[in-house]
Amino acid sequence: MILYSSIIFITAFFMGSLPTGYLVAQAKGINIKLVGSGNIGATNVTRAMGKGWGAFVLVIDALKGFIPVLFVKLYFTSLPQTDLYVLMTVSGVCAVAGHVFTPFLGFKGGKGIATTLGMLLALSPLFAILVILVWLLLFLFTRVSSVGALSAALSMPIISFFLFHDKPVFLIMMTFASFMTLFIFFTHRENIQRLYRGEEKAFKKK
Repeated sequence: MILYSSIIFITAFFMGSLPTGYLVAQAKGINIKLVGSGNIGATNVTRAMGKGWGAFVLVIDALKGFIPVLFVKLYFTSLPQTDLYVLMTVSGVCAVAGHVFTPFLGFKGGKGIATTLGMLLALSPLFAILVILVWLLLFLFTRVSSVGALSAALSMPIISFFLFHDKPVFLIMMTFASFMTLFIFFTHRENIQRLYRGEEKAFKKK
């Protein structure tokens, strides 16, 4: 089982590390790392190339987190529930880590939001929907993507508590949710500094 787990974690990391936004922009003759914030995620791709390409990158980046977790969920059903959730959450974290620390771009990738949402969707659709609603509401209210992302990250342990407080996997999910909150705040540390200075860019209303 240790061998299988190691293979799954490594595969999830490299699946997550595929720099979708960078590759899409390069195909259009754009170096996304030299445009806007320099980030390869869907938000910067949207600013540089439009909503259509931004949505495409968002979906692919989400699938990078969704597929490894779904694979574990479907093919390791014989495991005890607690072991299964450990395997799913660690696989998802590896995919997100691959996206953030992609070796294809000098270990400087995206910020992990889309890949995290994809992972959550495979892990618990209700969990994912509630987190997405938090992100969407705060984004629509402020028009600042990072505010939506950070709010969604903060909501994860709270949502996890209410969804799993009476489940055997409660401790696993609370640990996972708390870790992801801290990790997303780490990947958004520059955004937090810009928010503090009042320099974070907002999407204009049309």
